[in-house]
Amino acid sequence: MQEAVAHHPGYWKDATHGRRMGTPEFASPVSPPSRDIAPPPPSPSQRGTGLRQAAAALATELLPPRLREFVRLIGLPATLRLIERYGGLRIYIPAHPAPDHPFAGLIGLDKLRALSAEYAVDGTGLRFVLPKAQRAFDAIRNEQIRTDFSTGKSVRALAAEHQLVERQVARIVADIAF
Repeated sequence: MQEAVAHHPGYWKDATHGRRMGTPEFASPVSPPSRDIAPPPPSPSQRGTGLRQAAAALATELLPPRLREFVRLIGLPATLRLIERYGGLRIYIPAHPAPDHPFAGLIGLDKLRALSAEYAVDGTGLRFVLPKAQRAFDAIRNEQIRTDFSTGKSVRALAAEHQLVERQVARIVADIAF
C-alpha cells in the first residue's frame, strides 16, 4: 500500500529536483525556533521611543473619556497613580479638598484641587466609579516587555518579572522577534 501512495504522480516530490522522496513537500525538516534566540538589535527608529509611544497611545486611544479628561487636568503620572490605587472603585472628588484627603497624599493637593474645580457642582463634589483602564495598563506592560526583549532580556526572565506565562510573553514579542 505504501508503494501505491509513493508512486502517485506529484504526491511526494522534492520541491527542487522533482524526485520522489520519503516526505511530503509541505513538511519542513527545519527545527522549530529555540526559546533562547537572541533578539535582533533595535533599529535607530525603535530605540527609546517604545514607552513614550505607549504612553501617547494610552492617553489618546485606550483610556475612557473621563480618564482622558483626568490626564488633561492632572497629567498622566498622577492619573495612573489614581487608577492603580482606586481603579474599579467608587470615588468622591470633594468640592473643597482638605490636605489630609487620601487623594492629596497620592497625587498632591494642587492636582486634587484641579479635579475639584472641574468636577464640583454648586459646592457639591462628584461621586463616580473610577474606570480600571485595564487595556491601557496592558498596552504599557506589553510595550515595556517589547522594549526589554529588544535590549536582550530573555522570554523566561520577562515572564517571571511580569508574572505571565512564557507563551504569553512570546506572543507579545512575536512581532519583533522573527
